[in-house]
Amino acid sequence: MQNPTPRPNKILVVDDDARIRDLLRRYLSQEGFDVLLAEDGKSLTRIMLRETADLIVLDLMMPGEDGLSICRRLRAAGEAIPIIMLTAKGEDMDKILGLELGADDYMTKPFNILEVKARIKTILRRASALKDMARMEVSAKDLSINISNRTATVRGEGVALT
Repeated sequence: MQNPTPRPNKILVVDDDARIRDLLRRYLSQEGFDVLLAEDGKSLTRIMLRETADLIVLDLMMPGEDGLSICRRLRAAGEAIPIIMLTAKGEDMDKILGLELGADDYMTKPFNILEVKARIKTILRRASALKDMARMEVSAKDLSINISNRTATVRGEGVALT
């Protein structure tokens, strides 16, 4: 039996600049990604209600809710989706604030599209490894430990963990 073809990773690009959205859509689509586009925080929310993205490329400076507020809101809601901030704000304090609010990476505009692709692939690779590890169960003789739900059993009986 053949393995099913894996679905392409979905990248959600959130930027108020239509030219940047279009550039990223065209290039990332050619690279095999499924690209979703949002022009602001409201459209991001609408998309996330019906779609599951694997990574968000998020502009910082947008009218209405800015990228920092969006990042803060997503993290406060427990959303673990990787976020790359892609912005014209390149000061050290802007980068530090973005990373401290929960971004996984921070790139400044103008950007090299090949670097964007490389960073996306790197973050997705790490996220996939973490998901695989979280599903892992380790067993030795009568002991089983389920890492994802942090439980242990000995001979089928639950064991309290502290």
